[in-house]
Amino acid sequence: MATTYAAGMKRFTQFCDRWDIPECDRMPASYALLSAFVASYVSKEAGKTIKTWLSGIHAWHTVNHTPWFGDDKWVHLCRTVANSEGTSHEKPPHPPASLHHLYVLRRALDLSLPFHAAVWGAALATFCGFRRLGELTVPNLSPPDPKFIVLRSSNPTLRTLRDGTCSLDFHIPWTKTTKERGADVVLTARSDFLCPCAAVITHFLINNNIPVDQPLFSYALPHGGYHPLTKQDFLSFVNKIWSNAGLARIYGHSFRIGGAVELLLAGVPPEVVAATGGWISLAFLLYWRRLQEILPMSTARAYRQADIDRLSKIFEDFRVQQKIPKELVTSFHNDFVL
Repeated sequence: MATTYAAGMKRFTQFCDRWDIPECDRMPASYALLSAFVASYVSKEAGKTIKTWLSGIHAWHTVNHTPWFGDDKWVHLCRTVANSEGTSHEKPPHPPASLHHLYVLRRALDLSLPFHAAVWGAALATFCGFRRLGELTVPNLSPPDPKFIVLRSSNPTLRTLRDGTCSLDFHIPWTKTTKERGADVVLTARSDFLCPCAAVITHFLINNNIPVDQPLFSYALPHGGYHPLTKQDFLSFVNKIWSNAGLARIYGHSFRIGGAVELLLAGVPPEVVAATGGWISLAFLLYWRRLQEILPMSTARAYRQADIDRLSKIFEDFRVQQKIPKELVTSFHNDFVL
């Protein structure tokens, strides 16, 4: 164990030398410096190894009677990412779903058909609610587990706010980040055919005989019975439509990305977008640091260079407002995986 602790100090010293960190700033090491150190090894070393290295650095601080900032929330966030990524290879960034994708999809659908109504409801709920597709669909046709899968009994509720705005909300029992605490999905009505509230209501009207203990986006079969909407069936169906239209292939995470991009471009404050999507400030910035790689993967009709420039400024202003050190975000950007 002493050898591994020593390895932690060695790695930390090498990191500081590489970035020309002054000796006076290495002890006590600030939360920003420790976070950047952890970030530099994301996807390169196992999370347990990085944890042991930090323990060695902590022990060295203790020996020298200096404060320890390794319990800061930013350091914990970096360690969480390190644990989840481990030594896996970096995945290519997923292109976002765009409004153009949704326009093309809607033109190909007949909402009087149960499956089409379920697909359209799930697409808009995922896009406008900033959700991962796997949170609103099911992985397979196995009996639903209410601990992980949102059911029709979640009872989506339509509300009218004081200013006349309509919204629809429901609770999902599980998300990747909140685990069993789940999350509340809030959909705001629009005045066009891309209204997520209308899409979900239409799904319930067309698929009106599904038992309440079945997944939310279950649909009626032509000759009786019903099926839950699986993630694979959804993606296979929509990607065939989009491929025929020359659009980029979409993945489950693409709706979460695309929905947030569209709101930012519409002028919604980033802190509102971050709260709606369940991001904390640093995670929100890290999530979007690779926009210049992601957006060009979509069609030219979906995003322009002016859009990318606008988003870059929005995120930089947000970083300054949240008082997040630029070097922390930049260092994490080099290794962070969406």
